[in-house]
This record gives sequence, structure tokens and C-alpha cells, in this order.
Amino acid sequence: MKSITAYSPRSQSSLYGFSLLEMAIALVILSLMMGWLMMPLKVQYGLQKYQQTEQRLNTAQQALLGHALIYHYLPCPDTDQPPDGWENVLSNQTCASDEGWLPSQQLGVVATDAWGRFFRYRADSTFTHHSQWFSVAAAEGASNIQVSSETGPATSGPSRPAAIILSHGENGLGGIQSVSGGGAYAMPAPEHADERENADGDLAFVDQAQQQTGTAVFDDRLIMLSPKVLIQQMVQAQRLP
Repeated sequence: MKSITAYSPRSQSSLYGFSLLEMAIALVILSLMMGWLMMPLKVQYGLQKYQQTEQRLNTAQQALLGHALIYHYLPCPDTDQPPDGWENVLSNQTCASDEGWLPSQQLGVVATDAWGRFFRYRADSTFTHHSQWFSVAAAEGASNIQVSSETGPATSGPSRPAAIILSHGENGLGGIQSVSGGGAYAMPAPEHADERENADGDLAFVDQAQQQTGTAVFDDRLIMLSPKVLIQQMVQAQRLP
């Protein structure tokens, strides 16, 4: 005689699927694993943006050198709001302002960093006058642009940069965000003291590794055009005696 096995709903569910509790635990584990996988991708994406920005800064630096070799002076900053990519020059052949935004159209380079913020640009007036070309004697020690690092001044008096180009970094604070279609809007003011220094329009700038002070993050990127490099390139090209 065959034995009869009693029907159990619990045993039936264990045969054909997971309980709600087991499914919830599996989803939690899956989400944690996805988070672990996504974090390296986010880090890689951020690193790629910084590398792309560094490449654009280097290209802009070379474009400034090329401009000086052709015209014998550095271009003036773009002071239009929003930036249109062209320098702003007064009738007396001096710059409308020593600081503004990179004249990207004039230089033939990308106007923004990898996050879409316009490159800030400052050039010493000794190197930007369109009719009174600078000489070697005038260029030595002429600039008043000061750049500091974590350990103090980044350049000595005679070697202060003829120009700087600056990206406001991933947070973009203090910069201008470009918008598709030609528009732009100002980003909020910086929180970190050194980022505020880079956005206040004076002659002092900070170039250092990314750091955080409390909740304020410094992530600006800066490149300098050395007057000695500029002079050496122009002498080689016979643009300076």
C-alpha cells in the first residue's frame, strides 16, 4: 500500500522559488556588488576628465606661444559676457582688462575644460600691448602675476608667468558654465579659500594638488606660460633680437 505525503505550502515554495525575505537579501547583495563595480568606473570617468582638461590646457599654452611668434604679443583676454572667443582690445591697443577668459576662437583651441567651463585667462600687460612690442630687457622680471603652491611661491620674481590659464575644476565654482546653443551662466562662488583666490580677479593665483578643507574642495587646474620659455622661443624664431 502506497504511503500518502501530506501537502506543505512551505515545502512547495522552497521547491519552486525564493521566499520574499530571500529575494530581498539577494537584491541587497546585488545592489552592493553593483555599487562596488560602479565606484571604479566613476573614478576612471573623473580621471579621464582631468586628463582631458590637462591636455586642453597644454594645447592652449602652445597656442599662446604660437600667437606670440606670429604677432609679437600675447592676445588680450576675452571679457565679453558670455565669452565669444575673441580678445577685447581698446583703441590705444591695450587690453580692455588683464583678466578674463581665454580667446579660444582667436587661438583656434577649445574654449572650455572637460566639464564645459570656460578657461580663465590672465596675461601681464607687458606682453599684450599690440603696438609696443616687448623686448628681452622688458620681459625679464616684468610680470607681477604671482602663483603659490602648497610650499610657498611657485615662481621667483624674474620668472613670474607672462600669462596663466586656469580651469575651475570639476566643481566649477567661480567659473562660467557654457550651455549648448551659445549661452552661459555664472557658477556659484567658491567655498575653498584658495579657489576664491583664483576667482577674485587680482594678481595672485594658487596651483596645488586637489585638497579638501572641511566641506570645501580645491580642484582648480592651472598652467603657466614662463617668460623665459616665451623669450627663448621668440629668439629662436628671430622675433626678438
